[in-house]
Amino acid sequence: MDETYLWYKDVPVVNAANFTLANNGNSVLQTLDAYFQALKTKNTTASGKLVDQFSFTVPTVDLQNQQSGIASGYGFRRSTISVSVPRVVRILYVEQGSPAQLGGILRGDTITSIDGVDINDTTSAGIATLNAGLAPTVASKTTSFGLLAANATVPRVVTITSSQSITVTPVALSTVITDGGNTVGYLVLNSFGVVSAEKQLIDAVTQFKNANVNELVVDLRYNGGGYLDLANELAWMIGDSTLAGKTFEKLTCNDKNMLPFCNSTDTFHQATQGFSVASGQALPQLRLKRVFVLTSGNTCSASESVINSLSPFMQVVRIGNTTCGKPYGFSYKDNCGTSYAAMQFKGVNALGFGDYADGFAPSCPMADDLTRQRGDPAELMLGGALTFMRTGACPAATSGTEKSLTQGLLKGGGYAIDRSPSEAVRVLRSSRVQP
Repeated sequence: MDETYLWYKDVPVVNAANFTLANNGNSVLQTLDAYFQALKTKNTTASGKLVDQFSFTVPTVDLQNQQSGIASGYGFRRSTISVSVPRVVRILYVEQGSPAQLGGILRGDTITSIDGVDINDTTSAGIATLNAGLAPTVASKTTSFGLLAANATVPRVVTITSSQSITVTPVALSTVITDGGNTVGYLVLNSFGVVSAEKQLIDAVTQFKNANVNELVVDLRYNGGGYLDLANELAWMIGDSTLAGKTFEKLTCNDKNMLPFCNSTDTFHQATQGFSVASGQALPQLRLKRVFVLTSGNTCSASESVINSLSPFMQVVRIGNTTCGKPYGFSYKDNCGTSYAAMQFKGVNALGFGDYADGFAPSCPMADDLTRQRGDPAELMLGGALTFMRTGACPAATSGTEKSLTQGLLKGGGYAIDRSPSEAVRVLRSSRVQP
């Protein structure tokens, strides 16, 4: 924190004696995490939010599983659950082949009960049941969910068993849509943080190239980020050869950080970086001059770097809601089974811009339409992008009915997704920080 933390000059005065290490086992890790959290700057942005909402610690084994694309739980992503009532908890998407998908859980379902306990229960026993059901801590937990489908009036009950080995598919969907005179590639990318994303992205872009798409929609509404090099690869594949040798992102550090990446400039990657495809393979390009990006308050970090880094070179039309606002990144420091993530650099684009701590506002504000599946041309965000392509202008302002789709779940202009801090990152691989 003193040597490489981006805001080391603003670390609060903290008495380490207040963080005892007298206990053994997990309590020691909790104490170390509390000490780490206490050292974070308390500075705020112009809008009043903490500058550093992002530095965190994570068990190294959990991080390794995450980066390998292995998840635990049921395989659905949901909105966060609030303490106050009424609580609205909705399914945002499900992983392919997961217990949730096999059990018939769908995007847009509202959780009404868990193991027979109403979602609005406020008793201690009821809250314990809700929490245990939403976040299982045992290898295989069988849970019954009361679910109300979008536009339905009567809940159904689905019983599924959690798993410790769910395969995460970063590219959840790649499809070609014919709309008017346009051939549109639609790419749903949920994470840059899984190594398999490299091959999946190349396969999707190759599919679009073979279909001769003339427009592209990249759905990053739930993408918290991940590896900066993978974001760089995607940006190159969207653009054309004029990006060769141009700045993707410059990494600016504090005035005494001597790590090799500090103040270095990353140009657009023209070849694979060896995540899930052998390094040095030429990347395909769609050769587009504009791209549509679907965003929300959960579009974060490496996802925002795609938006920021392409903006000096092409039109980037943002459809949806304001992004999370995280121009900062880091490389993990592993120690005794814990990986520490202190923000170490700020990324700036070819124009030197990186001051978006309050996020990127949308070009066309649109609600997240949980009544339809992603890929449905009638879904509000995708439909908004298609309308802009045809007319050159944003669709009519979101109606009161459409706004109600996100009522009670707004955070920075979008659903607050339930995910760990390690899933909202702009991270460098360890190979980039070795002296």
